[in-house]
Amino acid sequence: MQDVLVHVSDSPATALAERFVEVVNALPHMSVAVSGGSTPRELFRILAGRMRDAVRWEGVQLFQVDERCVPPDDAESNWRMLEEELLTHLPQIEAHRMEAEGPGADERYEALLRQHVAPNAQGVPELDLVLLGMGPDGHTASLFPGTDALAEQERLVVVNRVPQLDTTRVTMTFPLLQAARRRWFLVRGADKAPAFAQVRTGSLPAGLLSDCEWFIDPAVAQEASSSADGTR
Repeated sequence: MQDVLVHVSDSPATALAERFVEVVNALPHMSVAVSGGSTPRELFRILAGRMRDAVRWEGVQLFQVDERCVPPDDAESNWRMLEEELLTHLPQIEAHRMEAEGPGADERYEALLRQHVAPNAQGVPELDLVLLGMGPDGHTASLFPGTDALAEQERLVVVNRVPQLDTTRVTMTFPLLQAARRRWFLVRGADKAPAFAQVRTGSLPAGLLSDCEWFIDPAVAQEASSSADGTR
């Protein structure tokens, strides 16, 4: 993992939200891809709550980084959480659901991204920002250790079988995530500390992305190198 900027805060979701407001309001339009899981819930509540009027939401276009292969009303659906915590409160956002419950979901979502997001010089859609999390095993998006999607270099969205969880998910791949202008991680909890220590050495899936900003709490930072806050 290279060129890492780490922000340690008792409320990393608040720190990230404040940074988000700065960046989104500096651009006329902004394409943002968001991850699922439990960690972003607090962030979405902050953005849809006390920071609701601080952002020009009309210029935000939202995509999903990954999704479980379930209907959108399922309790495990990332979209359901996103809708409940953010989209119902901010209908101005143009959001694009990853229809992971149907066949060909990966191909359809890649085509959608190519339609709505301008490409870089290599022809890869260049998202303005991807908001990522990390599991205790070091996975990010639905790119889990030992899974086939880690080696994908051509396709931008794939269906990824995760044997250790006995599940299948649809996820953006490293070529698409790395092509984004900004990669921000939001991670909290002592159970993530061992993985974060390994990620900083360039191992585990989350450590394979470069030029990232990490917003973490002191519990995550406890096993990292000293003086991590604000250093490269």
